[in-house]
Amino acid sequence: MAVIQEVLLDTITDTAKILPFLFLTYLLMEWMEHETGNKMIRFLENHRKTAPLAGALFGLVPECGFSSAASSLYTTGVISGGTLASVYLSTSDEMLPLLLSSGAGAGVILPILAVKFIVALIAGFAADHFAEHKKTDIESFCEREHCDCEDGILKSAVMHTLKITVWLLAVTFLINLIMDSSGNEVMRTLIVGHPAVSVLTCTLLGMIPSCASSILLTTLYMEKVISFAAVCAGLLANAGVGMMVLFRVNPNMKHNIKIVMYVWAVSFVTGLILNLF
Repeated sequence: MAVIQEVLLDTITDTAKILPFLFLTYLLMEWMEHETGNKMIRFLENHRKTAPLAGALFGLVPECGFSSAASSLYTTGVISGGTLASVYLSTSDEMLPLLLSSGAGAGVILPILAVKFIVALIAGFAADHFAEHKKTDIESFCEREHCDCEDGILKSAVMHTLKITVWLLAVTFLINLIMDSSGNEVMRTLIVGHPAVSVLTCTLLGMIPSCASSILLTTLYMEKVISFAAVCAGLLANAGVGMMVLFRVNPNMKHNIKIVMYVWAVSFVTGLILNLF
């Protein structure tokens, strides 16, 4: 019972950190849907070519709030798939706070952040170069979510946020419970027992949509259990709960799977390349 209470508290805390990002994102989207936001839509569409740069920078901000927000912005066409990928790849989730609290110096932190930023930037621009861009369509999103837009943008933003939050709480609690009960030890044993394939194992661990995966990856790196290449590969693949939000709000499962597989492939290949050096 004590374990369940602890996991529930952690889940509520983790979700609470994302709430402001979600609410501000939906508030912005509701504003953009109305006529007053048309200038903003045109501005974003005219600057899509440089958007992956902004995505890579914002993703570096600790926690996974921006990856969650980016998932909804991509669903409505406000940002491109390349920008979403750049946010996912640069998202550090709990890595940065954990390294800072443990007293890790700039020599440990900056190389990881540099790899994440550079890879996110290149992958984001590459994805946008080859992928087709979809037009901004916030109205369809609101219709699917039944957000009562006619009652004002504030109420609509609150409704969007509450619906996503309830769903996130339930799924995150389940994942955290699994990771806390046996998942962490299983993954640790798997990585320690098979160091030759640690890059592959770490990318798979990173794909788990929970802050627990970034905490475990960072801890293993600080304990010198995994290499720089392995931790970078795992942290590149880790986008916090961003991918969970994507599958919740975007009905196009084909696009969702493509983005997830692209992020994983980029993370894995980067780990292999770093392993050579």
